[in-house]
Amino acid sequence: MSLPSVEERPAAPQQARPVAARRDPGAAASRRGQDLQSRGQLKAARDQFLAATRLAPESAVHWARLAQCQHALGQIDDSIRHLERAFRLDPASAGVCQLLADLLLERHRHAEVIQVLEALDPAAPRDARWHLALAKARIKLFDFEGTVKACSMALALAGPDRSIRRQALLGMAHGFMKHGSHAEAALCHRMLLDDEPRDLGAAVGAAHASSWACDWAGLAEDFDRLAQCIQRVEATEGQTLPGVVNGFPLITLTDDPEVLHWASRLTCRQQTGRMAAVPRRAEMKVPRPQGRVRIGLVSSDFHNHATAILVAECLEAIDRERFELWLYSGGPDDGSALRARIRAAATAWCETADLTSGDLARRIRDDRIGVLIEMKGYTLGARMDVMAHRPAPVQVSWLGYPGTTGAPFIDYFIGDPVVTPLEAQPDFTERIAQMPYCYQPNDSTRSRPEPPTRAQCGLPAEASFVFASFNMPYKIVPEVFEAWCRILQAVPGSVLWLLVEHEPARQRLRAEAQARGLDPARLVFAPFIRAELHRARLPLADLCLDTYPCGGHTTASDALWAGVPVLALTGRSFASRVAGSLLGTLGLSELACDDIDRYIAEAIRLATEPGACAALRLRLERARTASPLFDGRRFARDLERLLLRMVERQDAGLPPAPLAAELS
Repeated sequence: MSLPSVEERPAAPQQARPVAARRDPGAAASRRGQDLQSRGQLKAARDQFLAATRLAPESAVHWARLAQCQHALGQIDDSIRHLERAFRLDPASAGVCQLLADLLLERHRHAEVIQVLEALDPAAPRDARWHLALAKARIKLFDFEGTVKACSMALALAGPDRSIRRQALLGMAHGFMKHGSHAEAALCHRMLLDDEPRDLGAAVGAAHASSWACDWAGLAEDFDRLAQCIQRVEATEGQTLPGVVNGFPLITLTDDPEVLHWASRLTCRQQTGRMAAVPRRAEMKVPRPQGRVRIGLVSSDFHNHATAILVAECLEAIDRERFELWLYSGGPDDGSALRARIRAAATAWCETADLTSGDLARRIRDDRIGVLIEMKGYTLGARMDVMAHRPAPVQVSWLGYPGTTGAPFIDYFIGDPVVTPLEAQPDFTERIAQMPYCYQPNDSTRSRPEPPTRAQCGLPAEASFVFASFNMPYKIVPEVFEAWCRILQAVPGSVLWLLVEHEPARQRLRAEAQARGLDPARLVFAPFIRAELHRARLPLADLCLDTYPCGGHTTASDALWAGVPVLALTGRSFASRVAGSLLGTLGLSELACDDIDRYIAEAIRLATEPGACAALRLRLERARTASPLFDGRRFARDLERLLLRMVERQDAGLPPAPLAAELS
């Protein structure tokens, strides 16, 4: 990050300057330092600035110049310390305040950023950059309302500065999304796209936000603009793209593997393009300290999160005679029992939130990690740029991102024969590595609480059949909702139980149902509750209807664990095949439908044919304990074997290659 100059603060008129300022004993040394710094002689410049601070220790400008030079030298902590001194000397300096806030943001010290910004003298100007820094800190501290307010002020003060306007609109969109104001977020993305028609990130963001809002009229327009944007970007792919690209929302909008692969490559290029990715070293052997391979897992989800719920038993079961588990955690300490359980499974634990990507890569390399597993992809809290440093000889993507990362520095993508058949290899930058059954781990120790009553969950006691879909609303596309309405119309007395938190989205879904001739009262909305309570209410559903093109992952396995069958609609992408993989592992492949007409017909049959659903639930209950799906310890053995196959290729000097499933 390059810092703005402290001289950006307007100087006082010459005649108003006090005599002491005109007789600054450190001025000559400071000028020499500036001259040396302009010629790239940073260490010599630092020495001159140090001399200036010794000669004039009460000069905020000299301390600030020293801090800027130290930042250029990579001496971040010293730079922060000296900026703090400069700010104490001159709390009215907006320039020094901004410099210090920017460096604290770089160090992820977000609470301190707010303290510094608010400590600026009330008489000093608070410009657009001041408000942007405040917004960046607030969003990291989950103050989304404050984020929107700060970005609104930055936008109002941006004037003709397109960069400030863009950052403010992006921040507002992010804040609105996290606050649940999805339609407003879509509007921010549309404004960005109006400013720059090649802004693929804005085009995708608008469509994703409209999906969250269940605003399908807006979504249709957003889809048209997205298609136009993709055409513009494809025509100029060799050029630098405006805005921020993230391929993840596209996973929820299309199952076209070619488009998804293209978007992931663009995302990777933008996020890591400014750094030279370290090439793979074929001759590098996998280290084995104390005779064990060290597995490193990088994630911000080692707390009460879906990923942690899935992976806990597997991590506990890893063979400590052959492997060590080194966990690099960038997420919050929520004090949960699940986080404590994950931490107890680790051989070593490293908090990474305050580490720069370069520092974290060096830490991983120094830790002699043999296989480094990235578990976030391009989702919130990801550290993909760390992987670009190639801190480990074998690098893997697994579990947290449902598709290719498009990253040439990731060697393998862990899937299974359903979600990643070997013929899908052209759609992955990584080499496909198949688990023998399902790619998704599960926890056999998960509870199965006693269910509440229908009345306690807001379900009508007289309902003849309860269909359910507990996927997030952004996964509900108009075509699937149309199918759900047809199913309900064919099954008198049935209801559809949905997990939609925000009232505007609920109102839009009611209106869509009514437009299709369905009584809106047949949609029942469940509140968001703790995972334990959610698992308790799941058995009240008779059949879960999966979404498409992005289906349920943890959501689907939760339902199956609770004994509720899941009817899936599968497609061409990883994300559209997850429920199919879960069902296949349970021996229930017939519930994975490859076209929407069969999906509708099967749902109607199971709801209307006497005994059909009951027989299916009995089969599921037997398979739940007999199949490999919910056996986390068996999964650990299979994962170990797959990782060792990767290690063996690396040790033999062979390049990564597709690894077909080997049944255990």
